[in-house]
Amino acid sequence: MKRIRFIIISLLFLFAFASLAGSCTTTVPVDNGNHPYFKLIKTIPLAGVTGRIDHLSIDLKNHRLFISALGYHSVIVLDLNKGKIIHRIAGLDYPQGVLYVPKYNKLVVSTAGNGKVYIYNAGNYQLEKVIDFENDADNLRYDPYAGIVYVAYGSGGIGMVNIKNNQLIKKIRLDDHPEAFSIHNRYSLAYVNIPDARELASVNLKTGKVEKKLSFVSSLANFPMALDSVHHRLFIGFRIPPRFKVFNTQTMKPVATVKIDRNADDFYYDPQKKKVYISCGGGYLEVIEQQTPDTYKLQDRIKTAAGARTSLWVPKQKYFYLAVPKSGKNSAQIRIYQRNGQSKNTKK
Repeated sequence: MKRIRFIIISLLFLFAFASLAGSCTTTVPVDNGNHPYFKLIKTIPLAGVTGRIDHLSIDLKNHRLFISALGYHSVIVLDLNKGKIIHRIAGLDYPQGVLYVPKYNKLVVSTAGNGKVYIYNAGNYQLEKVIDFENDADNLRYDPYAGIVYVAYGSGGIGMVNIKNNQLIKKIRLDDHPEAFSIHNRYSLAYVNIPDARELASVNLKTGKVEKKLSFVSSLANFPMALDSVHHRLFIGFRIPPRFKVFNTQTMKPVATVKIDRNADDFYYDPQKKKVYISCGGGYLEVIEQQTPDTYKLQDRIKTAAGARTSLWVPKQKYFYLAVPKSGKNSAQIRIYQRNGQSKNTKK
Protein backbone atom coordinates (compact mmCIF):
# COMPACT_ATOMS: atom_id res chain seq x y z
CA MET A 1 0.00 0.00 0.00
CA LYS A 2 1.16 3.51 -0.71
CA ARG A 3 2.91 4.57 2.48
CA ILE A 4 5.84 6.66 3.62
CA ARG A 5 7.65 5.82 6.83
CA PHE A 6 9.80 8.93 6.95
CA ILE A 7 10.90 9.95 10.43
CA ILE A 8 11.76 13.37 11.83
CA ILE A 9 15.26 13.36 10.35
CA SER A 10 13.71 13.25 6.87
CA LEU A 11 12.00 16.56 7.52
CA LEU A 12 15.26 18.05 8.78
CA PHE A 13 16.89 17.05 5.50
CA LEU A 14 13.98 18.58 3.63
CA PHE A 15 14.27 21.96 5.32
CA ALA A 16 18.05 21.97 5.03
CA PHE A 17 17.91 21.48 1.28
CA ALA A 18 14.66 23.27 0.43
CA SER A 19 16.38 26.31 -1.02
CA LEU A 20 18.65 24.14 -3.15
CA ALA A 21 15.76 22.04 -4.47
CA GLY A 22 13.77 25.12 -5.42
CA SER A 23 16.58 26.95 -7.17
CA CYS A 24 16.18 25.17 -10.51
CA THR A 25 12.40 24.95 -10.77
CA THR A 26 9.76 26.73 -12.80
CA THR A 27 6.74 28.48 -11.30
CA VAL A 28 3.44 26.59 -11.32
CA PRO A 29 0.87 28.78 -13.13
CA VAL A 30 -2.72 29.25 -12.04
CA ASP A 31 -5.45 27.36 -13.92
CA ASN A 32 -6.97 29.95 -16.27
CA GLY A 33 -9.54 27.67 -17.93
CA ASN A 34 -7.84 27.74 -21.35
CA HIS A 35 -6.40 24.29 -22.08
CA PRO A 36 -4.83 23.58 -25.46
CA TYR A 37 -3.88 19.95 -24.78
CA PHE A 38 -6.87 18.15 -23.25
CA LYS A 39 -10.62 18.53 -23.16
CA LEU A 40 -13.07 16.66 -20.97
CA ILE A 41 -15.37 14.65 -23.24
CA LYS A 42 -17.16 12.28 -20.86
CA THR A 43 -17.84 11.67 -17.17
CA ILE A 44 -19.05 8.25 -15.99
CA PRO A 45 -20.37 7.99 -12.41
CA LEU A 46 -19.37 4.96 -10.33
CA ALA A 47 -22.51 4.49 -8.28
CA GLY A 48 -21.90 3.05 -4.83
CA VAL A 49 -18.11 3.03 -5.09
CA THR A 50 -16.51 4.48 -1.97
CA GLY A 51 -12.99 5.05 -0.69
CA ARG A 52 -9.72 5.46 -2.48
CA ILE A 53 -9.33 4.40 -6.11
CA ASP A 54 -6.00 3.02 -7.26
CA HIS A 55 -4.77 1.87 -10.67
CA LEU A 56 -6.60 1.31 -13.96
CA SER A 57 -6.28 -0.93 -17.01
CA ILE A 58 -8.17 -1.19 -20.30
CA ASP A 59 -9.53 -3.78 -22.73
CA LEU A 60 -9.71 -1.82 -25.97
CA LYS A 61 -11.36 -4.56 -28.01
CA ASN A 62 -14.32 -4.97 -25.67
CA HIS A 63 -14.44 -1.37 -24.40
CA ARG A 64 -13.90 -2.32 -20.76
CA LEU A 65 -12.08 -0.29 -18.12
CA PHE A 66 -10.84 -2.18 -15.06
CA ILE A 67 -10.66 -0.14 -11.86
CA SER A 68 -8.91 -1.05 -8.60
CA ALA A 69 -11.36 0.37 -6.08
CA LEU A 70 -9.02 -0.09 -3.12
CA GLY A 71 -11.28 1.43 -0.49
CA TYR A 72 -14.27 -0.49 -1.88
CA HIS A 73 -12.36 -3.80 -1.68
CA SER A 74 -13.25 -4.51 -5.28
CA VAL A 75 -12.19 -4.44 -8.89
CA ILE A 76 -14.86 -2.69 -10.94
CA VAL A 77 -15.46 -3.47 -14.61
CA LEU A 78 -16.82 -0.48 -16.49
CA ASP A 79 -18.43 -0.72 -19.92
CA LEU A 80 -17.18 2.42 -21.64
CA ASN A 81 -19.76 2.32 -24.44
CA LYS A 82 -22.72 1.89 -22.10
CA GLY A 83 -21.20 4.09 -19.41
CA LYS A 84 -22.05 1.73 -16.57
CA ILE A 85 -20.59 -0.89 -14.25
CA ILE A 86 -21.10 -4.39 -15.67
CA HIS A 87 -19.21 -6.50 -13.13
CA ARG A 88 -17.63 -6.35 -9.69
CA ILE A 89 -14.98 -8.64 -8.24
CA ALA A 90 -15.68 -8.11 -4.55
CA GLY A 91 -14.04 -9.20 -1.29
CA LEU A 92 -10.48 -8.25 -2.26
CA ASP A 93 -8.08 -7.16 0.48
CA TYR A 94 -7.25 -3.62 -0.69
CA PRO A 95 -6.66 -4.13 -4.42
CA GLN A 96 -3.97 -1.82 -5.79
CA GLY A 97 -2.68 -2.97 -9.17
CA VAL A 98 -4.86 -4.18 -12.02
CA LEU A 99 -3.57 -5.32 -15.39
CA TYR A 100 -5.43 -6.64 -18.43
CA VAL A 101 -3.40 -8.92 -20.74
CA PRO A 102 -5.20 -9.00 -24.12
CA LYS A 103 -3.18 -11.85 -25.69
CA TYR A 104 -4.39 -14.31 -23.06
CA ASN A 105 -7.58 -12.44 -22.06
CA LYS A 106 -6.49 -12.46 -18.43
CA LEU A 107 -6.91 -9.99 -15.62
CA VAL A 108 -4.20 -9.68 -12.95
CA VAL A 109 -4.99 -8.04 -9.60
CA SER A 110 -2.56 -7.28 -6.77
CA THR A 111 -3.66 -6.68 -3.18
CA ALA A 112 -2.03 -4.68 -0.41
CA GLY A 113 -3.77 -6.29 2.54
CA ASN A 114 -2.73 -9.92 2.13
CA GLY A 115 -0.05 -9.57 -0.53
CA LYS A 116 -1.75 -11.90 -2.97
CA VAL A 117 -1.90 -11.65 -6.75
CA TYR A 118 -5.05 -13.02 -8.38
CA ILE A 119 -5.19 -14.09 -12.02
CA TYR A 120 -8.66 -14.25 -13.59
CA ASN A 121 -10.10 -15.34 -16.89
CA ALA A 122 -11.25 -11.94 -18.15
CA GLY A 123 -14.03 -13.51 -20.21
CA ASN A 124 -15.99 -15.06 -17.35
CA TYR A 125 -14.08 -13.58 -14.36
CA GLN A 126 -13.31 -17.03 -13.00
CA LEU A 127 -10.23 -17.26 -10.78
CA GLU A 128 -7.37 -19.22 -12.36
CA LYS A 129 -4.49 -18.74 -9.94
CA VAL A 130 -3.46 -17.12 -6.65
CA ILE A 131 0.20 -16.28 -6.04
CA ASP A 132 1.14 -15.30 -2.51
CA PHE A 133 3.74 -12.53 -2.15
CA GLU A 134 3.10 -12.42 1.61
CA ASN A 135 2.41 -8.68 1.92
CA ASP A 136 1.70 -5.47 0.00
CA ALA A 137 1.50 -6.62 -3.62
CA ASP A 138 1.38 -3.36 -5.53
CA ASN A 139 2.30 -2.05 -8.99
CA LEU A 140 2.08 -4.34 -12.03
CA ARG A 141 3.90 -4.12 -15.37
CA TYR A 142 3.73 -6.32 -18.45
CA ASP A 143 6.38 -7.25 -20.99
CA PRO A 144 4.40 -8.50 -24.03
CA TYR A 145 7.54 -9.76 -25.79
CA ALA A 146 8.53 -12.07 -22.96
CA GLY A 147 5.01 -12.74 -21.69
CA ILE A 148 6.02 -11.74 -18.17
CA VAL A 149 4.04 -9.81 -15.58
CA TYR A 150 6.21 -7.99 -13.04
CA VAL A 151 4.88 -7.48 -9.51
CA ALA A 152 6.19 -4.94 -6.99
CA TYR A 153 5.64 -6.35 -3.53
CA GLY A 154 6.39 -6.44 0.17
CA SER A 155 9.33 -5.04 2.04
CA GLY A 156 11.49 -5.24 -1.04
CA GLY A 157 10.96 -7.28 -4.18
CA ILE A 158 9.95 -7.60 -7.82
CA GLY A 159 8.24 -10.86 -8.77
CA MET A 160 8.23 -12.27 -12.30
CA VAL A 161 5.17 -14.27 -13.41
CA ASN A 162 4.76 -16.22 -16.66
CA ILE A 163 1.28 -15.11 -17.64
CA LYS A 164 0.80 -17.96 -20.13
CA ASN A 165 0.89 -20.67 -17.46
CA ASN A 166 0.38 -18.44 -14.37
CA GLN A 167 3.62 -19.64 -12.79
CA LEU A 168 5.99 -17.63 -10.62
CA ILE A 169 9.41 -17.54 -12.31
CA LYS A 170 11.52 -15.81 -9.65
CA LYS A 171 11.74 -13.00 -7.14
CA ILE A 172 14.27 -10.17 -7.20
CA ARG A 173 15.21 -8.71 -3.84
CA LEU A 174 15.32 -4.95 -3.24
CA ASP A 175 16.17 -2.72 -0.26
CA ASP A 176 12.56 -1.83 0.56
CA HIS A 177 9.06 -1.62 -0.85
CA PRO A 178 9.05 -0.70 -4.58
CA GLU A 179 6.55 1.75 -5.96
CA ALA A 180 6.37 2.74 -9.65
CA PHE A 181 8.85 1.10 -11.99
CA SER A 182 9.61 1.15 -15.71
CA ILE A 183 10.82 -1.70 -17.90
CA HIS A 184 13.43 -1.04 -20.60
CA ASN A 185 12.95 -4.09 -22.84
CA ARG A 186 15.96 -3.46 -25.07
CA TYR A 187 18.41 -3.65 -22.17
CA SER A 188 16.37 -5.97 -19.92
CA LEU A 189 16.46 -3.36 -17.19
CA ALA A 190 13.94 -2.18 -14.64
CA TYR A 191 14.18 1.27 -13.05
CA VAL A 192 12.50 1.07 -9.64
CA ASN A 193 11.39 3.79 -7.21
CA ILE A 194 12.03 2.76 -3.60
CA PRO A 195 10.79 5.73 -1.55
CA ASP A 196 11.32 4.33 1.94
CA ALA A 197 14.98 3.67 1.10
CA ARG A 198 15.14 7.09 -0.61
CA GLU A 199 16.59 5.54 -3.73
CA LEU A 200 16.23 4.63 -7.37
CA ALA A 201 17.45 1.16 -8.31
CA SER A 202 18.49 -0.11 -11.72
CA VAL A 203 17.80 -3.86 -11.90
CA ASN A 204 19.13 -6.36 -14.44
CA LEU A 205 16.10 -8.55 -15.15
CA LYS A 206 18.20 -11.37 -16.63
CA THR A 207 20.51 -11.77 -13.66
CA GLY A 208 18.07 -10.53 -11.03
CA LYS A 209 20.74 -8.24 -9.60
CA VAL A 210 20.64 -4.56 -8.72
CA GLU A 211 23.27 -2.91 -10.91
CA LYS A 212 23.08 0.70 -9.74
CA LYS A 213 21.54 2.72 -6.94
CA LEU A 214 20.90 6.44 -6.79
CA SER A 215 20.24 7.95 -3.36
CA PHE A 216 18.02 10.98 -2.74
CA VAL A 217 18.49 13.53 0.03
CA SER A 218 16.77 16.83 -0.77
CA SER A 219 13.79 15.28 -2.58
CA LEU A 220 11.79 12.51 -0.93
CA ALA A 221 8.79 10.27 -1.61
CA ASN A 222 9.68 9.24 -5.17
CA PHE A 223 6.47 7.52 -6.29
CA PRO A 224 5.44 7.99 -9.98
CA MET A 225 7.73 7.28 -12.92
CA ALA A 226 7.83 7.21 -16.74
CA LEU A 227 10.55 6.40 -19.25
CA ASP A 228 11.71 7.95 -22.51
CA SER A 229 13.79 5.04 -23.78
CA VAL A 230 14.81 6.77 -27.04
CA HIS A 231 16.54 9.68 -25.32
CA HIS A 232 17.60 7.69 -22.22
CA ARG A 233 15.59 9.88 -19.90
CA LEU A 234 13.75 8.81 -16.77
CA PHE A 235 10.99 10.97 -15.29
CA ILE A 236 10.42 10.69 -11.54
CA GLY A 237 7.86 12.40 -9.36
CA PHE A 238 8.70 13.43 -5.80
CA ARG A 239 6.08 14.45 -3.25
CA ILE A 240 8.37 16.12 -0.69
CA PRO A 241 8.65 18.75 -2.08
CA PRO A 242 6.41 18.27 -5.16
CA ARG A 243 8.83 18.01 -8.06
CA PHE A 244 9.15 16.49 -11.52
CA LYS A 245 12.76 15.45 -12.07
CA VAL A 246 14.51 14.12 -15.16
CA PHE A 247 17.47 11.73 -15.00
CA ASN A 248 19.89 10.55 -17.67
CA THR A 249 19.70 6.75 -17.45
CA GLN A 250 23.20 6.35 -18.89
CA THR A 251 24.84 8.49 -16.23
CA MET A 252 22.13 8.31 -13.53
CA LYS A 253 22.52 12.07 -13.09
CA PRO A 254 19.67 14.64 -12.84
CA VAL A 255 19.31 16.99 -15.80
CA ALA A 256 16.13 19.00 -15.11
CA THR A 257 13.61 19.86 -12.40
CA VAL A 258 10.10 21.33 -12.66
CA LYS A 259 7.77 22.29 -9.81
CA ILE A 260 4.45 20.38 -9.93
CA ASP A 261 1.30 20.07 -7.87
CA ARG A 262 1.16 17.92 -4.75
CA ASN A 263 0.55 14.18 -4.42
CA ALA A 264 1.35 13.09 -8.00
CA ASP A 265 0.73 9.38 -8.52
CA ASP A 266 0.88 8.61 -12.25
CA PHE A 267 3.24 9.80 -15.01
CA TYR A 268 2.90 9.07 -18.74
CA TYR A 269 5.30 9.99 -21.52
CA ASP A 270 3.80 10.73 -24.94
CA PRO A 271 6.67 10.42 -27.46
CA GLN A 272 4.48 11.54 -30.36
CA LYS A 273 3.88 14.96 -28.79
CA LYS A 274 6.96 14.96 -26.54
CA LYS A 275 4.82 15.61 -23.50
CA VAL A 276 4.55 14.14 -20.00
CA TYR A 277 1.08 13.87 -18.48
CA ILE A 278 0.74 13.89 -14.69
CA SER A 279 -2.27 13.25 -12.47
CA CYS A 280 -1.94 15.00 -9.10
CA GLY A 281 -4.01 14.34 -6.00
CA GLY A 282 -4.04 18.05 -5.30
CA GLY A 283 -6.59 18.31 -8.09
CA TYR A 284 -4.76 18.90 -11.37
CA LEU A 285 -3.87 17.17 -14.62
CA GLU A 286 -0.55 18.68 -15.64
CA VAL A 287 1.22 18.74 -19.00
CA ILE A 288 5.00 19.12 -19.22
CA GLU A 289 6.67 19.75 -22.57
CA GLN A 290 9.96 18.08 -23.45
CA GLN A 291 11.66 20.87 -25.41
CA THR A 292 14.95 18.96 -25.58
CA PRO A 293 16.05 15.82 -23.71
CA ASP A 294 17.43 18.15 -21.02
CA THR A 295 14.90 21.02 -21.14
CA TYR A 296 11.32 20.86 -19.82
CA LYS A 297 8.50 23.32 -19.24
CA LEU A 298 5.17 23.08 -17.45
CA GLN A 299 2.74 24.12 -20.18
CA ASP A 300 -0.72 23.38 -18.83
CA ARG A 301 -2.55 22.43 -15.67
CA ILE A 302 -6.19 21.42 -15.83
CA LYS A 303 -8.32 21.61 -12.71
CA THR A 304 -9.76 18.18 -11.86
CA ALA A 305 -10.77 17.17 -8.31
CA ALA A 306 -9.09 16.69 -4.96
CA GLY A 307 -7.84 13.13 -4.54
CA ALA A 308 -7.95 12.35 -8.28
CA ARG A 309 -4.37 11.11 -8.47
CA THR A 310 -4.59 7.82 -10.38
CA SER A 311 -5.06 7.68 -14.12
CA LEU A 312 -4.44 5.85 -17.39
CA TRP A 313 -3.13 7.26 -20.65
CA VAL A 314 -4.14 5.19 -23.71
CA PRO A 315 -2.03 6.22 -26.72
CA LYS A 316 -4.13 4.32 -29.29
CA GLN A 317 -7.19 6.33 -28.33
CA LYS A 318 -5.43 9.53 -27.33
CA TYR A 319 -7.59 9.36 -24.20
CA PHE A 320 -6.63 10.10 -20.61
CA TYR A 321 -8.78 8.32 -17.99
CA LEU A 322 -8.85 9.92 -14.54
CA ALA A 323 -10.22 8.23 -11.41
CA VAL A 324 -12.10 10.60 -9.11
CA PRO A 325 -13.02 9.24 -5.64
CA LYS A 326 -16.34 9.89 -3.94
CA SER A 327 -16.40 13.20 -2.09
CA GLY A 328 -19.32 14.41 -0.01
CA LYS A 329 -22.49 14.20 -2.10
CA ASN A 330 -20.51 13.67 -5.31
CA SER A 331 -20.21 10.06 -6.45
CA ALA A 332 -16.97 8.48 -7.55
CA GLN A 333 -16.43 8.80 -11.29
CA ILE A 334 -14.21 8.24 -14.26
CA ARG A 335 -13.44 11.33 -16.31
CA ILE A 336 -12.30 10.87 -19.90
CA TYR A 337 -10.13 13.57 -21.45
CA GLN A 338 -9.26 13.68 -25.14
CA ARG A 339 -5.88 14.90 -26.28
CA ASN A 340 -6.44 17.76 -28.68
CA GLY A 341 -5.27 17.30 -32.26
CA GLN A 342 -6.20 13.62 -32.50
CA SER A 343 -7.52 12.04 -35.68
CA LYS A 344 -11.27 12.19 -36.20
CA ASN A 345 -11.18 8.48 -37.02
CA THR A 346 -9.97 7.46 -33.57
CA LYS A 347 -12.27 4.79 -32.14
CA LYS A 348 -13.27 4.49 -28.55
